[in-house]
Amino acid sequence: MTHPATTRRERVLADLRERGFDLTDADHGTVARDGPPITSLEAPLFVTEPRDTRPLTIVSTVAAAARDGYVPLLITDDTSISAIERVLEAPFLLASAGDGRQFFTIEDRIQLTNGTYACAARGALDWAERATDETDFPELVLRRENEIVTVLESVEALTCPGPSPAAFPYQYTRGADGQFRVLDGDDVVTRYPSMTALRTEFQPVPLPLVPEHHIRTSGRLARATMLAVVGDGVAYKSP
Repeated sequence: MTHPATTRRERVLADLRERGFDLTDADHGTVARDGPPITSLEAPLFVTEPRDTRPLTIVSTVAAAARDGYVPLLITDDTSISAIERVLEAPFLLASAGDGRQFFTIEDRIQLTNGTYACAARGALDWAERATDETDFPELVLRRENEIVTVLESVEALTCPGPSPAAFPYQYTRGADGQFRVLDGDDVVTRYPSMTALRTEFQPVPLPLVPEHHIRTSGRLARATMLAVVGDGVAYKSP
């Protein structure tokens, strides 16, 4: 049986071919050149379908295509378009930008300078910058259910070598015995036999998706990302 993703891809490529594009296979996608304008930029398209709709997957797909000199053209359909548009629509790659930038979170953990990982009590976590016009590097605030967990100097505090363990109320590490230890400074708060057990009371702190940490070059191409929406036909639209 043909996988639905294969069918979507074949329909988009057939539509582009009918429109006059010259198609060339590439790693993880297809390059489409010399067709009628679909975007406002004069650059070839990189046609690909993200493997899922998580923000990290979307930004990684867009960044790779733009870095190679292409306008990303992401294949989607009615079941995935809303999630993809949520990441790509204005404000680009941000959850919100009304009162300081608010970030999507991604699955990457935050390693601290002593080799442990940032940890927090269970609850909804979100990252945002403080709203200010006084600096280009505002403070970065982690909240848990609207209560402040920590305040970092700026988003750059998350880059190598990473924050100090003192920046977070808890850290966790895995011992030689395979057990996970939740720490408060040097003190062991509790131990768990698995990450699943740890997550019943604590959680690794997720990394915020900071756009400039992912789109390091070719931002103009990245922002020109288009969607190929497969339904009764194929429609092309901006997020």
